[in-house]
Amino acid sequence: FTEMPTDNFVESSFWNFDALFQPQQHPARDQHDTFFLLDPAEAPQLPPGYTSKVKKVHSQGGYGSQGYRYEWKVEEARKNLLRTHTTSASARALFRLARQEKFTPVKYFSIDRVFRNESLDATHLAEFHQVEGVVADRGLTLGHLMGTLRQFFTKLGISQLRFKPAYNPYTEPSMEVFSYHEGLKKWVEVGNSGVFRP
Repeated sequence: FTEMPTDNFVESSFWNFDALFQPQQHPARDQHDTFFLLDPAEAPQLPPGYTSKVKKVHSQGGYGSQGYRYEWKVEEARKNLLRTHTTSASARALFRLARQEKFTPVKYFSIDRVFRNESLDATHLAEFHQVEGVVADRGLTLGHLMGTLRQFFTKLGISQLRFKPAYNPYTEPSMEVFSYHEGLKKWVEVGNSGVFRP
């Protein structure tokens, strides 16, 4: 695995949400969940050709999706925010990969800070670190993802794992990862995962 560049805490809604096909009316885009910026409030530019493709998939569908069937707005995509996940860096990395003349398989990772407008309590803060991995190749399956996650967590000393189907706007299928915690005597969520939509 090679490290993805994750040096931009400020991100546009386009890379944080739209390029990951999270609909513009999704509750995660609400100010109660996301820190939007006032200065600068908007990204100066978005990638022109790619922006129109993302708009089309949102509003009309494509690549096997019927889309969300709504009027996608570039004004919403331009809004700046403190990134809510490092998956925006993954979206940028996959965009760069897709622009290469010849596809080459890659394995990326990142460990960096993300921000959520959470109510503070013993298990929630407004900022935390996210570990992310992306594998891009042809012919990968859900079994490959589960094997990679099992190997990752085993190397951390977490070997009792369960995978549970979940919903993520940008992956299908998606899974939450649980591990049995001996001290708490219960299963706790240790991760989230999925296969990116085409």
